[in-house]
Amino acid sequence: MGRRLRLRWALLGAAALFGTLTPGRAASQLISPGKLSSVHADLEGIRNCTQCHELHKPGISAERCLSCHEPLAARIRTKKGFHGLLPDPDQCATCHKEHFGADFSLVRLDTLRFNHRRIGFPLEGRHADRGCRDCHKPELITSQAVRAFKAKHAALDRTFLGLPTKCASCHEGDSPHRTQFEGRPCTDCHDVQGWKGARGFDHARARFHLTGRHRDVACAKCHATTPRGGSSDVPFVRYRPLTFGRCDNCHEDPHHGTMQGRCSSCHDTGGWGNVNRARVAASFDHGTTGFALEGSHARAECSSCHDARAAGRLDGVHIRFERGTESHPFPRPESGRCLSCHEDPHAGVFAAEPDSGDCGGCHGQVAWTPARFDAARHNRATSFELTGAHLTVACRDCHTAKPDGSPTFRLKASTCGSCHQETNPHGDQFEGRDCDACHTVETFHITHFDHDATRFPLRGAHAGAACSACHEKETDTAGVTMVRYRPLGTECRDCHGGTS
Repeated sequence: MGRRLRLRWALLGAAALFGTLTPGRAASQLISPGKLSSVHADLEGIRNCTQCHELHKPGISAERCLSCHEPLAARIRTKKGFHGLLPDPDQCATCHKEHFGADFSLVRLDTLRFNHRRIGFPLEGRHADRGCRDCHKPELITSQAVRAFKAKHAALDRTFLGLPTKCASCHEGDSPHRTQFEGRPCTDCHDVQGWKGARGFDHARARFHLTGRHRDVACAKCHATTPRGGSSDVPFVRYRPLTFGRCDNCHEDPHHGTMQGRCSSCHDTGGWGNVNRARVAASFDHGTTGFALEGSHARAECSSCHDARAAGRLDGVHIRFERGTESHPFPRPESGRCLSCHEDPHAGVFAAEPDSGDCGGCHGQVAWTPARFDAARHNRATSFELTGAHLTVACRDCHTAKPDGSPTFRLKASTCGSCHQETNPHGDQFEGRDCDACHTVETFHITHFDHDATRFPLRGAHAGAACSACHEKETDTAGVTMVRYRPLGTECRDCHGGTS
């Protein structure tokens, strides 16, 4: 049979075939090599061939595939993911075969042997033992383009696209830090071997460097577990923010506020007892304790205050000042009160005063005497006003010394007799009468005594008589000489003799 005859028989067979089939179905069956897979079923029919194929070109058109599969096209353009890293990403048909029937799977992925490194994200550490769908599940897909495309085709639960590579994107729900490190990658501290340990963390890169004894402190001593800081009551470890500008942000102040300077001026992180004593002795400013050394205090030896024997009477001992082999306690001045170090020489007689008897009200640090308690203050603060001759009297003339040498300030009485009894020139002649009936505070000498106010008014020659002519001196049994003023007779014979 010749070639022309064979062609004729072929044409006749085709005509017979077209005669038994509907026109559309016949044409598609002659051209298509087989039915499309179920995912492409909407592309069945001869009119849809050019959706995937180009005229006069064999095979599939990768460009037309990617015009539909937009999420894949984006990855190929940016050279990311499995398809973006393929050597020939435009050869779709190399892996994805069509026209093998509705039940044929276009994606033939061996999940047991697939090398995840080919997508640019190797599975290492704890990731290596995870199943594919442990991570590739709809709720973890963050790409909005993938979500929209796959949801449209009801394939969101079948895709492997759209997962992020940041740790927090998958592990946000089980993050142990809440929002403490928001904006920082987990890999700054952690690796895929596990959360615990933070093998990548170096405290030297933190704002607070660990030196000295801080290196030996357990993390939990500074970073406590707390349920606060979020909407959940699940406890978490507080790493930041923490206040650390001063030592007492973490440590209790062993000096109870008496040392106002920075701890580092005396101590270092090698330990509280690791004090640079030479530096302290050369540069320590006692004013940082709240008690500046002035006057006599500036000249005092350290041990005169830091004296172990004084500990019993001092208000608090909190650190020890050491000199050689001697160890001295440190007194805590009570708000700078002198009495926290010094014994009260006044035995508390001023404790009821408005300043509670603070020595600084009268004395200074330059010297204990003279005091700042002058006559003007005496007149304001006491019930005994100093006037006249009293202004020239020494304090100790009235405030006599007690057996221990300290002056007596709280006097039992303020009458003339309470102070002048020993120098009373009258004995008991005027018992019960006040001195100021005759005398003034200017002087004891009476310049204007009115004799008419007595039982014996001076008349006639009596007015010119000297006082001593009638009021003579006498000595009592105790040997005290005084002038006799009373009792005296008022009759003439009492002075001039004779009879009635």
